Amino acid sequence: MEEMGSKIIEFSWPTVWDWAWQVLAIILIIWILKKLMFKPVTDFLDKRKQLIADDVKNASDAKTDAHKLKADYEGKIKHINDEADKILKDARKKALDREAQIIEDAKEEASAIKVKAKADTQLELEKVRAEMKDEMISVASLMASKFVKTELTKEKQEQLVKEIIGEMGDVSWL
Repeated sequence: MEEMGSKIIEFSWPTVWDWAWQVLAIILIIWILKKLMFKPVTDFLDKRKQLIADDVKNASDAKTDAHKLKADYEGKIKHINDEADKILKDARKKALDREAQIIEDAKEEASAIKVKAKADTQLELEKVRAEMKDEMISVASLMASKFVKTELTKEKQEQLVKEIIGEMGDVSWL
């Protein structure tokens, strides 16, 4: 059995030489595989890793930009709503001011119309008084001329008044 045990691990020069060639062949194969396979695969994995990292960074940047845009738009919407409220308040104030001005103008116009109406009424009243005065003078003149023509008795006086009234026609006294 000894022979068998010594045959499994034999330290002879040809065996050492075979082992050296095998180790050298393995090292050569590993070096070739490393150059041909491991390096491209490693480069591919590194590139893939870098692409994934870039995609994650881009997604993170896009998310940050989206949050900034959202905040900007919300601020703009709030600003627009505030500006719209301000515009509406200004419009209401202008409308109320215009309404007050229109009312004031209407009051002034109504006052002017009242003053003119009073003046017109006063002129008309003066005119009627003057006409009445003229009418009374003409009636008095007519009566005086009739009185002068005749001597008056009570019956004649009544007849004379009826006659004068008949000559004047339907006169309405104000």
